[in-house]
Amino acid sequence: MKNLIFVLFVIFASLAFCLPSAQAQSQRIEVIDFHSTHRCKTCLNIESTTQAVLNKHFATELKAGKIVFKTLNVDEKANEKIAEKFEATGTALWIYRADTNLKIDLTDFAFMNISNFEKFETHLVKEIRRALR
Repeated sequence: MKNLIFVLFVIFASLAFCLPSAQAQSQRIEVIDFHSTHRCKTCLNIESTTQAVLNKHFATELKAGKIVFKTLNVDEKANEKIAEKFEATGTALWIYRADTNLKIDLTDFAFMNISNFEKFETHLVKEIRRALR
């Protein structure tokens, strides 16, 4: 019986080290790309370019769950509440950090600069790093 209790203790202790801490989860940021059902070329480019920048500069954070990239269709009932929270009625790009309620609206910037990859990349990286602090 003592051996069984010891084995269970070791298993649970090991699992505790594998699970992300509540603090790590609360410090997570979300990069949210809202869109409608009908998407234009620019809207699609914002999504793909954002994903490319995240993969290039934040692959480790993505893998660890410290950064999460979401694409959400504002026309779907399941996304209604979050779209309302960000006042997204169509394409919109946001960075959100729940523990500090930090919301960074990059929508206008994204639309104005999607054709300039270097400018888009530099600004997006800067804002994500700011959100991670």
